[in-house]
Amino acid sequence: MDQPNHTVELDFSVLQFYDYYVVSRLREDVVFDRPQVKELVEVCNHYFEDRHFVYISQRVHNYNVNPTIYLKLEEARHLCGIAIVSQKTSALNMAAFEKNFAKVPFEVFLELKEAQKWAKQILKEKR
Repeated sequence: MDQPNHTVELDFSVLQFYDYYVVSRLREDVVFDRPQVKELVEVCNHYFEDRHFVYISQRVHNYNVNPTIYLKLEEARHLCGIAIVSQKTSALNMAAFEKNFAKVPFEVFLELKEAQKWAKQILKEKR
């Protein structure tokens, strides 16, 4: 498995940056809404600069997501896809609902390794 190049700890999430994707693990009981998305987008835009990337949300903890945040993600300049990884039924059901709001490719996975493989494929298609 790939090793992260850089890790950033925010109040609401831990971000692990790789060459072409970022893995986010939101903290327990967070409400993920516009202020969090704004900060996340700023950090991702800074790290990836002019490179395309995929956002992978590894949902380990319980938290709430405002699905309308996906409408603000166009501010992430080079975002090419979103992957949700979880083995919790509730998280998978929520992700299936959130997919309706995404304007980029959006997939749900049970394993991180599968999401990473998908991220590589999405970015190959962008080249």
